[in-house]
Amino acid sequence: MKKVLFLSALDFKEKSIQVIRKTPESYVIAGWEVNCLVARDNCPDGNYFYEDEINIDGVNVTRFYWPFPKVRSYAGRYLGLLLSKLASLIVIIRLFAKAKKLLKSNQYDVIYGYELQGVLAMNLLKPFLPKRTKLVSRFQGSFLNEMFVNKQVLRVIFNLDLVLAIRANSDLLIMTDDGTQGDQAVRKIKGKKPYNMVFWTNGVDLLPKKLGKPFEKSSSLTFMSVSRLVGWKRVDRNLHILNKFLELGYTDFVYYIIGEGEQKAYLEELCNCLGLQKNVIFVGALSHSSVTSFLLNADIFLSMYDSSNVGNPLLEAIRANKIIVTLDNGDTGKWIQHKKHGLIYDPKNIDYSVIAKDMYNLIYDENMKCEILNNVRVLEKTKILTWDERLGKEVTTVGAL
Repeated sequence: MKKVLFLSALDFKEKSIQVIRKTPESYVIAGWEVNCLVARDNCPDGNYFYEDEINIDGVNVTRFYWPFPKVRSYAGRYLGLLLSKLASLIVIIRLFAKAKKLLKSNQYDVIYGYELQGVLAMNLLKPFLPKRTKLVSRFQGSFLNEMFVNKQVLRVIFNLDLVLAIRANSDLLIMTDDGTQGDQAVRKIKGKKPYNMVFWTNGVDLLPKKLGKPFEKSSSLTFMSVSRLVGWKRVDRNLHILNKFLELGYTDFVYYIIGEGEQKAYLEELCNCLGLQKNVIFVGALSHSSVTSFLLNADIFLSMYDSSNVGNPLLEAIRANKIIVTLDNGDTGKWIQHKKHGLIYDPKNIDYSVIAKDMYNLIYDENMKCEILNNVRVLEKTKILTWDERLGKEVTTVGAL
């Protein structure tokens, strides 16, 4: 039986990012002995305050916690960022120290560094590993290419830890194709260094034909979005679009905002200011199965992120054969073409009135609507893998190292 040790500063999730949990699960299913050394961040305004602490059947989990969560939460933006960098460094050192201790009584076939903290801890561990041990670096995408293209030197400097993690050697680098063009970032960072990379989109499970409705469909049209309520997800754009949509005289709709985050109070206030309080429902964070129920019963999926919109929510909307309204940033345009798979707009020239008018016209154009939905079905069948297919490829590739 092969043994793998995951090093990660990202704990398992039920209400978002499924891959964090599904990856070690897939190795268990394949017959590996799976051990996870995980640092959980319980920062009150972070990504886990709405997530229960969960363990995975068949996975040996050793969990510890990021330092000074409350201080980081209430320190203000810039001091908070600096403290988060310090906390990250402490987590890297602790991941390394705890992994080194595990090596005294265990031998692993694979050390799997998950994201920058896990990868950097794995590289500190290298001198203490047998030569036969294989190293895997895993990244969930990266905004670095955006920084390089836009010559955002200060942002790059602030993210030097991520640059170092990508630059570091490993037997396999797995970069998620989430539309952020992480493959281009890797090429620029690695330069002439040889490396072995796979660039894969996340999987999306097949959806049930029908699920019970999570809401009574009293409105003729249902919008929804799924994301953390943080600045760069730009849920505020969705509200401005629907304000213009309301001004066109279409009042019989509801918009479900699924997610939690630091911007919730601001978005609730904006909703009231735009006169949308009767049309918008803040649902909160939900389990993945509950999100699926909303998705299957919605009509239009909204995604207006500042960076690439090709996250799992958009892929799941494609899987559910929904009309998608989004922005053409990152590699989003490789998935969605305007009036072919949905509506997609230049992020440098966003006109809420134009988007609202296009949605309004689409709703009343049955031929265009049917054509778009047919094209989305083709996209789903040809471009999206199931999680079993996606992670099966990974386990096979890692096992062959």
